[in-house]
Amino acid sequence: MERRWVKVVLLSAAILIAGFAFGEEEVATATFSMYCYWTGEATLGRVDGVVASRIGHWGGAEIVQVDYDPQRTDVPELVAALRTQRSFDSVMLPAGTEVSGLSESTPRREVTGEPHFIPSKHSLRTRYPRLWQIGLSEAQAIALNSWSYFGGAMPAVLTAEQQRRLADGR
Repeated sequence: MERRWVKVVLLSAAILIAGFAFGEEEVATATFSMYCYWTGEATLGRVDGVVASRIGHWGGAEIVQVDYDPQRTDVPELVAALRTQRSFDSVMLPAGTEVSGLSESTPRREVTGEPHFIPSKHSLRTRYPRLWQIGLSEAQAIALNSWSYFGGAMPAVLTAEQQRRLADGR
């Protein structure tokens, strides 16, 4: 019994050290149903604090699931962004969970099971496949996917090496 306790302490210490050493931020996850997950993913990609996104289906609905930094954004702000594009349907909640800060009028939908994800960043992958193929980080892919969907000036998110690879066609 004593040996297990030592393993737990060592594992906990390793997790704390790794989290501190690599600057991992606190991340929360939210899932939204909408009429078009491509619009939803591109819209949420423009919200400061969104650090990852996935699209797919859950409970018969098209969904976008995002990981976000709760120090920089929250679910009500994400819902507000989706409403600006008229792409929001409801907050998808695993059965028995609740999200704080939502108005009573915000639609919620309880779902069971697990979401089914499909390849995301559709606009970037189809419009700019060479960009997609140069080894983007999730943050770069989010920024460039939103840009490829909505247009405007391309965000300056590529490293010098990525810019070279893009220019060389590699």
